[in-house]
Amino acid sequence: MTTYYIERKTNEALIEVKGHAGCGTSGHDIVCAAISMACQMTANLIDKLDLRYNILDLVCEEGYFRLQVKTDNHVVLGIFDNLEEHLIELHSQYPKYLKMKK
Repeated sequence: MTTYYIERKTNEALIEVKGHAGCGTSGHDIVCAAISMACQMTANLIDKLDLRYNILDLVCEEGYFRLQVKTDNHVVLGIFDNLEEHLIELHSQYPKYLKMKK
């Protein structure tokens, strides 16, 4: 199962995603693929729009993603919010494979 954690503070926001969904065999897990794609697209979009100076921490590894951003840029915050909404939607569709950690 994949877990994700979201934390918002006054000047920063954090999303951390850990684990493998286990919805299918390796290479055929649609939930893992959707999560990985969303995380990778988020990191790539911030880079593509040259907004890296807003990133406090970014780790994108096998089974682990962490994005911590400053919240004073509305574009970066919108990209962050988009990833959060995507994870919430995936959780609603696949609750056995993706859970929010509190």
